[in-house]
Amino acid sequence: MVIKNIVAQLVICTLLLFFIAYFSAGIVINVNSVVYTKPFIIPLFVFYVWLKHQKKLPTLFYWYSFFFYVNEVLLLFWQHSNLIYELALIVSFCGYICLCYMGYLSVRKQKKSSFSKGYKLLIVLINCMFLLSVFYFLKSIIPEKSLGIIIFFNSLSAISLGVIAVLYLSKVTSKKSYYYFFGAFCLIINDVFAAIGTYYFDDVILNTLDRVLHFSSFYLIYKFVSITKKRLKTT
Repeated sequence: MVIKNIVAQLVICTLLLFFIAYFSAGIVINVNSVVYTKPFIIPLFVFYVWLKHQKKLPTLFYWYSFFFYVNEVLLLFWQHSNLIYELALIVSFCGYICLCYMGYLSVRKQKKSSFSKGYKLLIVLINCMFLLSVFYFLKSIIPEKSLGIIIFFNSLSAISLGVIAVLYLSKVTSKKSYYYFFGAFCLIINDVFAAIGTYYFDDVILNTLDRVLHFSSFYLIYKFVSITKKRLKTT
């Protein structure tokens, strides 16, 4: 037990060093010199989660973490090949599906609703219109047909995630639902920022927000799955 705690503390310290290096990239450090620290962050965090929870977390979370990580690695090399970029988007789609299904399982268990149907419909429509607008904007500037098809399905998965997040929060207001809601929308907004940075213009502030939202979404989803049924009853 003592060794386990020491290892966990070492992992946290190492993780913090990587976070400081990565999030300062482009502000006080040249982004090209630290960008390759990115693939180490997720495995270290998942290892820490495994040390802390062992087998208590759902398998879907580990699948989501796997797709999240592979997407991060592939995006490091997307400029070298369109195929790598398309593979990264496909992997991202798989991560969205895992996240949607985790939310769906939680929504299915809830019966009560705290928001009116009109309010829920308005939020869902705003979410759909916003994401569809982003999709058509990207479609207009992307010449490759295959890439456009992949982005279309990614947009559908993002819309589905936003709808599930709104429905879940409308069913029950708890820490668990808030973690899922904000985690989902951090991921969606992050992908919008990433698309703008890739196809429209590159900006230090935008890139920094992209990094913050990306890993914030992962952490919030971790908090969402780490809340057990026993703790949920007390919230």
